[in-house]
Parts: sequence; structure tokens; C-alpha cells
Amino acid sequence: MNAEFRHKIALITGACSPLGAEVVESLARQGVLVAAVDSDGARLADLVESLHAQGLRIAGRQMDVTSSAAVDALVDQVEREFGPIDALVATAGALRPGPALSISDKDWSHSFAVNVNGVFNVSRAVARRMVDRARGTIIMVPAHAVAVPRSGIVAYAASRAAAIAYTECLALEVAPHGVHCTVVAPTDVRRVADEVKFLLADTTTDPMTDALGA
Repeated sequence: MNAEFRHKIALITGACSPLGAEVVESLARQGVLVAAVDSDGARLADLVESLHAQGLRIAGRQMDVTSSAAVDALVDQVEREFGPIDALVATAGALRPGPALSISDKDWSHSFAVNVNGVFNVSRAVARRMVDRARGTIIMVPAHAVAVPRSGIVAYAASRAAAIAYTECLALEVAPHGVHCTVVAPTDVRRVADEVKFLLADTTTDPMTDALGA
């Protein structure tokens, strides 16, 4: 456990995906209190139980990132219960494979609802609070690389490209307010966790949080 992260709080979406679970565990082992968010309640309960058994600080929260109302309520709950969120790592994603000419309306809409709207809902809710505090870290992690066109993943690639563009625009707007915002390609799971830890270490701990021993 790293004393530097003892007062840090991270919110991770898509916590039960292989990538999300790896980030959750990596940060928790550093001493970060992790609010793990996923829509799969059963898998989330298993993840929380497993990490609790290892003495790690993790709180599981089941939520659908496509609902802005649910996202706003959860972010408010997490901050009231644990304190200000220092880092958001958005890994939640939906992959509905299919050729461009035959993918269904349902799969196309679902891909954009999770991969674009979900990123927008969560990052907006968290960023507003971070801007007010003049500190924080937001990282969007696409589950698959989309820089090179590939057949069969048109809905995922298009929706993730939109989410990346949104995140890059958001980064420009929040940077003057002391908030880090970036996209980290998942070529190496360890690099994702290392990037989060690096940016967390670069933020200033709230002296009031220290005084309260939260």
C-alpha cells in the first residue's frame, strides 16, 4: 500500500470487464478507495467480495451508465459517502460485432448509448465537481484500439471514435481548471493503471480531507 494514495478516491466504470477489474485491483492495492461500477450486479458482487477478502478498500455500485439520472445520483452518493472523487476511469463499453451493411438498428443504438452517452454522462457528472475543486483526473479507456479500421466492428469503432473526440474536447475545456483529462489506449493493462497512478500522484491532496482523516 502506498501512503501517497491513502486519501485518494477513484470511480471505475466497467469494473467487471477484464480491463476494468485489473485497474480496480491495481489501484486498490496502492491504497486507493475504489468505487467499482458495473451493470452486472452478480459479477460485481463477486469482484467486491474477492478484493474485500484481501483487505482492499472497494465499494461496488451497480449502475447503467446510459442513464444520466442514475449517473448523477451515484456520483452524488459516492461523494457524500466517501468524499471527493479524485479520479474517474471510464472503461465501460459495449461491443456488438457485425458488418456495416447488416448491423441492426438495435445494436448500433446500444453501442452509441454505452460507448458515447455513457462516457458523456459519467465524465460530465464527475468533471463538474472536479472543476469546482480545481483538481482531478479523468481517463477514458476504449476496450479495443480503433485507430486502424477493421471489418466487423463498425458500431464499436464509430462510437468509440466519437467518445474519443468528446474526451479530447473535454480535456481542452477542463485543463485551465486544473483537471487532467486524457484517452489511454489499452495496449497494456499495466500502462492504464500506471497512467492513473501517475496522474493521481500529480494532484494535490485536499488539506481538509487530511485533517478529517478520511
